[in-house]
Amino acid sequence: MLFTLEALDASEGDCLLLLYGTARQPRLVVIDGGPRSTCDAALLPRLLALRSAFPRDAPLPVELLVVTHVDSDHIAGIVALTGRLLELRAAGAEPPLVIKELWHNSFDGVLGEQQVRRAIDFVNRLSEAETSADVVASASEGRKLHDDAVALGMAINAEFADLVARADDGGVQVPCGDGLTLTVLGPARQQLDDFRREWDATLGKQASAHGQVAATPDTSRPNLASIVLLAECRGRSMLLAGDARGDHILAGLEAAGKLPPGGTMHIDVFKLPHHGSCRNNSEELLQRVTADTYVISANGKHANPDRETLERLAVARGVTQYTVVCTFPEAAYKLVKPDAAGAEERREALLGFHEWAQRQTARGVTIRYREASALSLAIELGDEEL
Repeated sequence: MLFTLEALDASEGDCLLLLYGTARQPRLVVIDGGPRSTCDAALLPRLLALRSAFPRDAPLPVELLVVTHVDSDHIAGIVALTGRLLELRAAGAEPPLVIKELWHNSFDGVLGEQQVRRAIDFVNRLSEAETSADVVASASEGRKLHDDAVALGMAINAEFADLVARADDGGVQVPCGDGLTLTVLGPARQQLDDFRREWDATLGKQASAHGQVAATPDTSRPNLASIVLLAECRGRSMLLAGDARGDHILAGLEAAGKLPPGGTMHIDVFKLPHHGSCRNNSEELLQRVTADTYVISANGKHANPDRETLERLAVARGVTQYTVVCTFPEAAYKLVKPDAAGAEERREALLGFHEWAQRQTARGVTIRYREASALSLAIELGDEEL
């Protein structure tokens, strides 16, 4: 059995590959693509390397592409990838991969086309002091990804009536073949409805309230609308939390019948939400959902991973042994260039992790870092590997 999660170097974002099936007949799910630079730096090179491991002399088949939400550090690398595929097709060249299906809740689906136009026009009119390029980019990238997917012939949200969401009182299980089941734990339908109403209401506010369009991470509607997946294969499990908030993850697990009300559960792999931000990794989440391996995808930007999250994790696990897998190299704080944007913030966050990791290692915790020259690092739960 092949059941492997690869966490790619996605800078401050997320980019995951889920491999399942068998070594002779592997299958692939791609989840998020990091910021735009991730496409050329890690995602496309890794996909091209995987192509040779698949048995057919043909484009690499991607069974499913999941973009958890429209933040640029998750979607921009995917938009760069689909753009590259369209360029190759226009030039008459064979694409290196074929993506069969896309799961994606874009502004197009959540807001409706007229509201999308109003939203983009509205944000473009804001001054630089009132907004950031990421807000505009997220809205436009969501639209472009949808258009690219249609042009490339992908099925879009085929298992769902419209948007990828669970019912407010239950999860949605999707069998993917070869023993893999993906359970959609979030967003709940009500969260998407709230997203629609709040964004539309925000558009009508005066300039003095413009800052509410780009909310702080813990209340960001794109983050709260993040797709959360529980991947299960032949008794092994991975919780892939996107940028969702802790209480919403717990609610989704309870609604799906995976977590007893008020109780606890243990899984094999937990990709911590929102790059280890303390706004999303609550004490309750880390105490009620434990794992053998925790994955942190970050590079110090926005102070992620937060020291508070790390301390919460240590308290939640006590003397129990576990593994933390990081997409950054060991002592990454030493690699931050002094003149880079946000260098001080990044260095401080990465130094904080380094100091925390040293203390935890002395207590028996295993810390795995990505090698500086490697594109990714893998967590293998099956008895086969590629």
